[in-house]
Amino acid sequence: MLALASRVGSVAGLGEFEPVGTHPGHLRHGLARAACVAVLHAFAAAGGTRAVVYARGDAAYPVPMALYTSLGFRPYTRARMWCRSGATRFVGGA
Repeated sequence: MLALASRVGSVAGLGEFEPVGTHPGHLRHGLARAACVAVLHAFAAAGGTRAVVYARGDAAYPVPMALYTSLGFRPYTRARMWCRSGATRFVGGA
């Protein structure tokens, strides 16, 4: 129904989580928001003072960007993926 990976990072006070994913049959019920809020509270309880989410954040994915923005996240930096011409797999990370 919902997928989310998180951890308190190796940088003191920094919590990291991957973008939340909701099964298409359960969209628009507030599940992603509830999961993110729960993780942010868990980060704080573990001593976290900052959090980062690794989302694409481009125009092709407006719903996740709206969710993370509504939770107080702001764009910090952008990563680029690199792929060799003719390659069958990505050779760089996002």
